Amino acid sequence: MKAKRNRYFTHQGSAGNQRKLSRTVASLALVLTVAAFSPTPLAAQDQARSQTQERKTVKTPALRGKIYQVLSEAQAKAEENKPKEALAILDGLRRRSKLNSYEAAMMWKFYAYIHYSQDNYPEAINSYEQVLAQDALPQALESEALYSTGQLYFIQENYRQAISYLNRWFALVETPKPQAYIMLGQAYYQLEQLDKARKPIETAVAMTERKGKIPKESWYLLLRALYFEQNDYARAADVLEKLVRHYPKKDYWVQLSSAYGEMNKERQQLNAMEIAYRQDLLDRESEWLNLAQLFIYQDIPYKAARVLEQGMDRGIVTQNERNLKLLSYAWSTAQEARKALPVLVKAAEASATGELDVQLGSTYYRLDEWKNAVSYLRQGLDKGDVKNVDNAYMLLGLSLFNLDRFEDARYAFKQAAKYEGSKTVASQWLNYVDKEMERREILAQTRKAMEARR
Repeated sequence: MKAKRNRYFTHQGSAGNQRKLSRTVASLALVLTVAAFSPTPLAAQDQARSQTQERKTVKTPALRGKIYQVLSEAQAKAEENKPKEALAILDGLRRRSKLNSYEAAMMWKFYAYIHYSQDNYPEAINSYEQVLAQDALPQALESEALYSTGQLYFIQENYRQAISYLNRWFALVETPKPQAYIMLGQAYYQLEQLDKARKPIETAVAMTERKGKIPKESWYLLLRALYFEQNDYARAADVLEKLVRHYPKKDYWVQLSSAYGEMNKERQQLNAMEIAYRQDLLDRESEWLNLAQLFIYQDIPYKAARVLEQGMDRGIVTQNERNLKLLSYAWSTAQEARKALPVLVKAAEASATGELDVQLGSTYYRLDEWKNAVSYLRQGLDKGDVKNVDNAYMLLGLSLFNLDRFEDARYAFKQAAKYEGSKTVASQWLNYVDKEMERREILAQTRKAMEARR
């Protein structure tokens, strides 16, 4: 079964309460403000009815005084948080009175509100559909009923019906609000109709930005998730750039870095991660290691080493063989071989193989510290599991040669000559060692003869 995407749906009632229904899957958050369920005072509704009549050619019946009074009583009970009494008043009105279409619509609207306040969403939907079934509805009331029904179907996760009612609402209103576009877009998103989801969400964000306002963080998050799912990394990066500007958080910097990486913009990828690092936002080992590797990739090994060293000092980066090896590589590449030595010593001690001992010996060789080079090269070869055994023997032979330990050097070069990759060079060094030994033997004999003549 495919997991559903998450969303948050918030209701703002007449008393200012917020009711939140949430589902969390993946990393998407959406906030929709639902205000249509709060009953408008009857006097204001009657005024809206009159204004609507002027725009519509169909005549809307009037709300009679006695019906107005009964609805006012029901509204008062609802506002006193007495839903049963409010429903009883409405039931009595429905049984006793013959209502015109406008009066019936108003009655059903109050039913919808009360059912909603009791979390009885199916009955609230049914009540709004009864509103819409009436003839000659004022445009304002029809609009409210369509929008509210769409919202209720959205809460019920009946996204197809939500889309149907919202599209009817869009066809009716002249100036749709951005929140409506967001809800429509998310309904399509929940149905995995990503192409249809994209336009309304983009519209909502653009409408808000054109007014010089900042869209809600949750709207940007929805758009970001949509772009990532469509592999549109350029637009995802655009959204993330706005998120780090208006709602700066670590996750957005990390995701922005990832988006740049997908577009092969390695320098921007590094910059985003480095900004998060400088703001002390990175708190995971993987993030510190990623930053270090990005520095190495961009040929900035010194910064990579500093990041790794700091991460280890703070206990974020584990001092295991792999990470110590990476730190040693960073220092070595930064021409800081001395700083690489203690790191390699730790790593070699923790390793069961001889590879790191050989690297340590190689580092000492580059520093002209032949004795230490010999010690660690031999230790590595004794441990075994060395990747380039022939190269290790070559370095061992060269170190021994520099210590004037020619016989030992010959043995090392002979071992290296057993490998095809080093055979030629090792043989040349064997010849050179033999000639050097011969030259020194001649010099020794000459010196001895000269001393004998004195």
